[in-house]
Amino acid sequence: MIRLARQVLQAAWLLALWKLTMLAAALDQTQAQKVMTYLTTSTAPAALTTGFRIRLDSGTSTASAAGTEITGSGYTAGGQTSTAPFFSTATTASPSVTTCPNTAVLSWTNGSGGNWSIQSLDVNDGAGSPIRTMYGNWNGAPVVVANGNTFQVALNAISCQGS
Repeated sequence: MIRLARQVLQAAWLLALWKLTMLAAALDQTQAQKVMTYLTTSTAPAALTTGFRIRLDSGTSTASAAGTEITGSGYTAGGQTSTAPFFSTATTASPSVTTCPNTAVLSWTNGSGGNWSIQSLDVNDGAGSPIRTMYGNWNGAPVVVANGNTFQVALNAISCQGS
């Protein structure tokens, strides 16, 4: 399960820190099936490619489908990453938790001329044809980012929890 611990919204003239929690977040359905296959047959899934990316969506992400990726000036299609390691080391306690982004704040400045309406996120690996691993919908969604404003995800603000 992915839970967003907090997000940062920054206007061009003012920096405001807002604390939010991800709701209705989970492991991608295909990845969950791979885990179950591994646990019941010992057949390991193919390795994921490093360079994980956070993709912002205007549509709602579900277990079986990614949301509709936002577009416009200031947003790079496919999402944004930070340097390795992207995820923190998972805790050994139950439930096990890892967080991201682990090494750099993720930041997008809306230059599209209109508002961005951010509903959800998808976590993808770094492959040329990315594999979606996790998803989550922002609490209080949609998060509206006006033209000229910056949307940021603080260090270790996204919590990925397994129980």
